[in-house]
Amino acid sequence: MKALRVVGILLILIVALTSVAAAGPAKPKPAKPLKVRLHAQGELFCPAAALVFGNIVISASRCYVVFVLRDSGGTFLAFAAPDARIPPGQLVRLNTPAGAKLRGRIFYLVPLQTTAVLAPMNSVLLVAFRTEDFGSSLTIILTSGAAQNVSVVFGVRF
Repeated sequence: MKALRVVGILLILIVALTSVAAAGPAKPKPAKPLKVRLHAQGELFCPAAALVFGNIVISASRCYVVFVLRDSGGTFLAFAAPDARIPPGQLVRLNTPAGAKLRGRIFYLVPLQTTAVLAPMNSVLLVAFRTEDFGSSLTIILTSGAAQNVSVVFGVRF
């Protein structure tokens, strides 16, 4: 009877230890954003804090209109003055007088890494986007047309 009790305790210990070992460390859950906001084409974007991408620091002291700009240097997320407006869906060629005027109102160009063609060469196009605020970082995800799911992650400087 004593031998049976010892075998039973050993079996319980083996089952308990193998189930703990099989479970292993818990995988970290992806972080959930603190705030998510959708921005329509042409809607003003007013960051609450300075946004940092590499050596680019986008000031929080003003609001911006967000475009996609494509030229011989690449494809960029362009932050322009609030008065630099074009109708949603309209394309502005950079080699026209309207394009030159618009280019003079752009404050920041953030390079986009993508294989998709987001805008024709030498043009500017308004984009809709979603912002996901994680506190220490802010992600801008483009949501319109061919630009869907192209994202840029900014550090937040308070």
